[in-house]
Amino acid sequence: MSRLLVTIAAIALSFAALTAVTSTAQAQAIIDSSTVENGYPSQLTFKLTAHSDSNITDVTLNYAITGRGTSAIGKPNDLNPDRNVSVAIPVQVNSQSSYIPVGSEFVYHWEITSADGSKFVGPDATFFYLPPNQDWKTVKGDFMTVYYHGDKQPLANAYLKAGVETYDKMATKLLKTTLKQVPVKVILFDDEKESSQARPPKSAKFDATTTTCGTKVTNDIVLVIPVSCGTADRTDTLRHEFTHIINETAGEGPFGKLPSWLDEGTAVYGQVTPGDNFTGAFDSAARGNRLIPFVSMATAPSDAALVNLFYGQAYTMAKYLVDKDGPATYAQFFANIKKGGRFEDALKQTYGFDLAGFEDEFRKANKVAPRVEPTAAPTQKAQPKAQATTVPTSPPANSNSGNSDSGGGISKATMVIIGVAVLFVLLAALSLLISMFMANNRTRGGTPGAPPPPSNE
Repeated sequence: MSRLLVTIAAIALSFAALTAVTSTAQAQAIIDSSTVENGYPSQLTFKLTAHSDSNITDVTLNYAITGRGTSAIGKPNDLNPDRNVSVAIPVQVNSQSSYIPVGSEFVYHWEITSADGSKFVGPDATFFYLPPNQDWKTVKGDFMTVYYHGDKQPLANAYLKAGVETYDKMATKLLKTTLKQVPVKVILFDDEKESSQARPPKSAKFDATTTTCGTKVTNDIVLVIPVSCGTADRTDTLRHEFTHIINETAGEGPFGKLPSWLDEGTAVYGQVTPGDNFTGAFDSAARGNRLIPFVSMATAPSDAALVNLFYGQAYTMAKYLVDKDGPATYAQFFANIKKGGRFEDALKQTYGFDLAGFEDEFRKANKVAPRVEPTAAPTQKAQPKAQATTVPTSPPANSNSGNSDSGGGISKATMVIIGVAVLFVLLAALSLLISMFMANNRTRGGTPGAPPPPSNE
């Protein structure tokens, strides 16, 4: 009998456990659809349709960009609790406050919370962001992938080959570094009009007066167009922008940053040739003693008229350092900057001169007149010089101010004596007037022998 009761109890417990599992499974949310609407170039919209046996009270989009090391969340503006929900969450990709370039890979998932307290976490999904309505194709290497559309496969292969050559020249042989984020994604557009929508915005004036042949937008994405940009080899644009990625890997850390001239100058050095636009602008400025002061080379100019000179001078500065002590020292220079100290400290530690010393040596080597030293403040107080407008606050000791050798003046002692004499005369006159006034009052007070005044009583 007791054995039968135990068996019945075990069956009851098993049924209860099965019921609980079934109940929990029924409470879980189910994702019916998950899509991404590509609203290039401004935003992506992540859409979800889901249902649950209990009202869905919260929906969260969790996403990260591969290689960025950061993540973010998005929530719908309005969500009415219901067992069936549909939400749309926009993510800005090219606005004043947010820029996520084409070529970015999104890794995302949905989290759904129901009224009964259950929480459902959906599986990870990926979305690769490229301009829509194009048949994008790829050619791939060990550390680079080129994306293109149309019949440009031979050109894409040429860019891939240029990437391999640049890595060998700049990363392996010059800066002694290895890329951390691969593959580098090269997005090959047809022309500047097509690429302009994908680039971060600049001023309208700058865009109207310059041609942007390529842009390094992150540490693993480059945007290019297949045109010659100042050199005979149109792949120089990729070489230049790819070198920026190599520079960042070799010379930048959490605190150490490359000045613009060093970053751009090294990128031009990575090209097959620097181009006549850059070198011609530098040569002309050097002959006319119009070089940009080194202290102003830390940032690129916003004036389009100075762009060619800036790049030409930056290239010549970088090449001077490479030629001065060789690639190994140049690589050490980048490594010293990456450690996070002041840029000038890294320069002096590596080459033995500060920025002013570098400028002096550079100008001399390029046969440019010496820079003009700023006027130094005097270390000692200068002796005052006589000036017509100077009015001393007190006369010098032992001087007869206002009394010159030519005569015609009155001494201070004489003035004092005259002043005292005048004072005595005035006092005497005042005394006489007072006496006369008092005498007059006494006369008017009464006449001897006259009758008394009438009384009012």
